[in-house]
Amino acid sequence: MKLLSHSSAKPSHYNKAAKHYDKFNEENSQTINRTVENILKKNKVKAVFDMTCGTGSQVFFIAKRGYKVVGSDINSKMLKVAKTKAKKAGLNVKFLKGDMRTIKAGTFDAAITIFNAVGHLTKSDFEKAMRNIKRNLKKGGLYIFDINNLNHLLKDNNITTLTIDWQKVNGTTKIRDVQYSTISKNGILASYTTHFKQTGANKPKVSQSSQTLQIYNAKQLREMLQRNGFKVLENCGTDGSKISDSITERILTVARKQ
Repeated sequence: MKLLSHSSAKPSHYNKAAKHYDKFNEENSQTINRTVENILKKNKVKAVFDMTCGTGSQVFFIAKRGYKVVGSDINSKMLKVAKTKAKKAGLNVKFLKGDMRTIKAGTFDAAITIFNAVGHLTKSDFEKAMRNIKRNLKKGGLYIFDINNLNHLLKDNNITTLTIDWQKVNGTTKIRDVQYSTISKNGILASYTTHFKQTGANKPKVSQSSQTLQIYNAKQLREMLQRNGFKVLENCGTDGSKISDSITERILTVARKQ
């Protein structure tokens, strides 16, 4: 199958997924949320800017632990879900609509973009985002993000570890996503999803979609960050474990503004 070319995602990219996003991703975020919080605590961070907050998993996790947090996202529907959750939880969190490549919301101790968010950008747009992230950080501020590890996915049949078959039930409605992925040597990860939605005994509604992500290895990330005014302090797994170039599935990077 011919691999898809990659371009930066449009603001509408998650419009269809927003309503059900948490059902498939909230549990998967808990490990990395704890790791991020440990990094913030270790570095005595107080104010955090989540520049790709989506429906707010990291925002709420961090805010409940006493950090001052501002969340922004490019997608209006994801933000709407986040704002509704904040209201229900009684959390006073500021949410902004903005693009990580251009938004300016102040100066923070740390900025985060979690769950492969930067993969939605092309390489040049990711470097543009780095420069803008730097503008939102205090001197010596941290940038923390994760992305799939290219070297891991290129080895053996590791790409098959991304195959998913998720099913959730919401009342009388069953939702199921079945997805497989391909990977190119230049880091284009293409994922193909079949979405099933069935209410009661009605015939399931079936739709198909695809998306691409630009992914990297640790060496590429270090070089890009250095070009754009950051020094990498740490690369680790999403659980905080020591990185293995070919074994670690997702790289969590901690970089300091120079």
